[in-house]
Amino acid sequence: GTTGSCTCTNCDMEYFGVHCQNSQHKIDDMATLFNKVSNSKKYIYTANNMMQSGDTAIMAVGDFKCNTGTCAGKEIMLGTLNLGGDIKCSEHNAQCVLDGENARQVLNVEGTGVNKLSLRSITFKNGLADFGGGIHIFGGAIVDIHFCVFSQCRATSTDDDIVDGGGAITVLGEGATVDVYGTRLNGNLANSGKGNDVFLDLKAGNPTITIHNTCPSPYSSVEATRGDALHTFNLELEAYNYYCHYICPPGQYNPTLGS
Repeated sequence: GTTGSCTCTNCDMEYFGVHCQNSQHKIDDMATLFNKVSNSKKYIYTANNMMQSGDTAIMAVGDFKCNTGTCAGKEIMLGTLNLGGDIKCSEHNAQCVLDGENARQVLNVEGTGVNKLSLRSITFKNGLADFGGGIHIFGGAIVDIHFCVFSQCRATSTDDDIVDGGGAITVLGEGATVDVYGTRLNGNLANSGKGNDVFLDLKAGNPTITIHNTCPSPYSSVEATRGDALHTFNLELEAYNYYCHYICPPGQYNPTLGS
């Protein structure tokens, strides 16, 4: 941790940052995941051993469901408030699965404070909500989504007076900024017909979401492969799924198999 105002050159294991002020948290089950990241007090349950903004949560490969651990409420799995840092899978092939079980929104992100929130190699599956069945991003949140999968998520609202789209992803409100790399969206549905995959709400503020056609680190040198067109609402440009595959040179081992 931090000692005075020194700049550390070597941090103890599982600490990082200029002053070793940030921690890495190993996440093996739903209860631990909830208690590290679901810090919003808007819902029935709130985390009791939260990661700090700027920390990293590393999920073990497997399925994470509310029937195997605490969730924020009956309609939402995880809710964050002004939480930045990294939430990522221990492997790069999105085998860490957040399963809403066709009953809950998977992740609600309200603001990210002074840090960006990075979501990496996570599958958002079977999310269900009025809008943003997979993830709802608002409150000026700045979010990067790398190598994730959004599958079979649904937005049920058809009320034009409120937000009514975004089966997988909904972004709204002033300052909300989302960058998406190497992420696959498939089988998602908005009952309103407005953005089965992505809904950008421009009624209030000027949020942005960019679907990049390049690959982020550690695959920056790899050319992204374009897949199927996405079903979006209010995006200026047509968006596509992009795939980032890394082929190891002979004699090298790539345990994560790319994305």
